Amino acid sequence: MNNSTAIPDRRLTQRHSLRIPLRLRIWGADGPEHGAESINLSGRGALLETELPLLVGSAVELQLKLPEEITCQPTTEWRCRGRVVRVVQYVASNSQSRAGVRFESLDVSRL
Repeated sequence: MNNSTAIPDRRLTQRHSLRIPLRLRIWGADGPEHGAESINLSGRGALLETELPLLVGSAVELQLKLPEEITCQPTTEWRCRGRVVRVVQYVASNSQSRAGVRFESLDVSRL
């Protein structure tokens, strides 16, 4: 008999495991865009991998393109503003970290 209790997934939107390259910038900073890669995405946020040092609470801007194979529509570009809600140092590398970003605004356009 198993005494463990399954913890229900409380997410409000479905999360998709998608490794997609994206551009990342600290919101309001004059610095350059940095490369990053999504690990998973939903309509409310993303988990991404980056070498850019991020802090919880930082405002960020993301840009990524979702291909037709994923959306079943012509390629779309997402421009998202959000806030970093979690940062975890990635074990396989000292320079990369994984960051959870909760979207505050989302603009989707067809290319």
